[in-house]
Amino acid sequence: MHNSATAEDLVQDVFGAIWTGRATMEIKSSVRAYLYSSVRNRALHIRPHESVVDDWDRDESADDIREFHSRPLQPDVLLDRKIFESQLEAAFNALPERAGTALRLRWRDELSYAEIAEAMGISVKGVEKLLSRGLRALRESLSP
Repeated sequence: MHNSATAEDLVQDVFGAIWTGRATMEIKSSVRAYLYSSVRNRALHIRPHESVVDDWDRDESADDIREFHSRPLQPDVLLDRKIFESQLEAAFNALPERAGTALRLRWRDELSYAEIAEAMGISVKGVEKLLSRGLRALRESLSP
């Protein structure tokens, strides 16, 4: 145990477990021996857990780990993103139907030009023209 507060919590947990299981509990040795073994067993289970927590804290403070766990986005960034997404959706809805469909298939569904052509029943060259026109219209509607 690292401190008395942890020891107190452990003993409190043991007494809580005894109280909760009092109706079905059978103590086959003395109460004193049961209490000692219960506290010892809980302490032995706490030690590996504390080791894992300490390792995690140490790992989280390492610079190379911070690269894997990006910080959560700030509320203003989230709001800006939400506004942009709604503007983008409005711009998509303002496009001619076929151009909007081609753009959605390309970027939302990540289909290739050939797959889009097959899905829409047009040639690959037709897909290229629809995407080009759609992108131009999107740029014009989204530019300030």
